[in-house]
Amino acid sequence: MNIFWDEDVPFISIFGGHHLFYIVMMAILLYLLISQFKIIKIHADKISYWILGFSISQQVLLYSWYIFETGFDVSEALPLHISRISSILGIIYLITKNQKVLDVLFYFGLFAYGTFFYPQRVYPVYHAIGVSFFINHAITILLPIFAAIAYDWRPSLQAAFRSYRWFLIYFVFVYFLNPLIDGNYFYLKYRPFFGHLPDYIYVPGVMLFTLVIFIFGYYLSAGIDKFVEQKYLRSLHENE
Repeated sequence: MNIFWDEDVPFISIFGGHHLFYIVMMAILLYLLISQFKIIKIHADKISYWILGFSISQQVLLYSWYIFETGFDVSEALPLHISRISSILGIIYLITKNQKVLDVLFYFGLFAYGTFFYPQRVYPVYHAIGVSFFINHAITILLPIFAAIAYDWRPSLQAAFRSYRWFLIYFVFVYFLNPLIDGNYFYLKYRPFFGHLPDYIYVPGVMLFTLVIFIFGYYLSAGIDKFVEQKYLRSLHENE
């Protein structure tokens, strides 16, 4: 068995060694991002090109694997998982610097936190799709933080509701598409939670939960931003 490439390589276990490795690497990247904010501010465009390169490389790796290993099985290979949509949005943002695109990425990317800390059907760190998973989720989670440091982007409550409307369009689309292609997009076939619930309860629950986390994500980010700003101003006064 080719442990880097074969589809039959076993998935990782939650909070097993591979999962903890992913978490530690994410923590290191977050620390570097925050601790080197002055360098990021100065070299924002150059760093954004590097991030773009990693993101495009991840897309090439991901879809090459689906083409050559699975024959591009449409039940899994389409760019319709919300993490894959977030990756595409990230690439568009890095090319265009369109903040409305980043708004949607930020709110859609809130799901990446759940996927990262409660991974479902994720390959090990030495597997091609494990590498793809980490790069995808690292960029999705950290790109809004990078944009906040480099380009003074901030999320808004208005953008949360606009992103929610996009989510509803996406959710309805994959809900009706999945049965046609035996798909698992948005993990509606292999549910991570509440798999026993009927759709007439689960579907409205997902819609309500998504609205709640979008609003919560806004207020949490606004609170963190306010705390950091106050701490920064306090340090300036102390150094005067």
